[in-house]
Amino acid sequence: MALLDELKSDQLAARKLNDRLKADLLTTLIGEATQITTEEFKRGVTEVTDEKVVATVAKFLKNTKLTLENLATERARLVEAGGDTSKVDERTMAAETELAILSSYGPKQMTESELREAINDFRAKNPDANVGTIMAHLKTSFGGQYDGKTASMLARA
Repeated sequence: MALLDELKSDQLAARKLNDRLKADLLTTLIGEATQITTEEFKRGVTEVTDEKVVATVAKFLKNTKLTLENLATERARLVEAGGDTSKVDERTMAAETELAILSSYGPKQMTESELREAINDFRAKNPDANVGTIMAHLKTSFGGQYDGKTASMLARA
């Protein structure tokens, strides 16, 4: 089953179960993943591939992680100021749920040690490799399976 079909099936199931958070998240994800830009259309792209859906899931995951970081900062600020953190806590729980939902559709993420090993293997085969060539290799070989910031940090080490 194509990933898009799986998303649509899960969205329908979430609606039937009245799981608004999951249904709304999947609706937004499907909408974004199925958009074909003018540039893509000009290149002859007329259907949505699993790669595009995975890229959209990765984008949503990145944004949700950023939201969680911002919420943690906001919560710390409120605690320090003696403010009410209940709304931030509610939003944090929702974002964590979204993260769990999205993670089930994305590719398995490499651990830091797996990423380090892949970089070291590439360096062993290409001793003259710079950060740019290492990152290009990671993108072609492991696209969507690693955190870019971590990869960049490891490639520079």
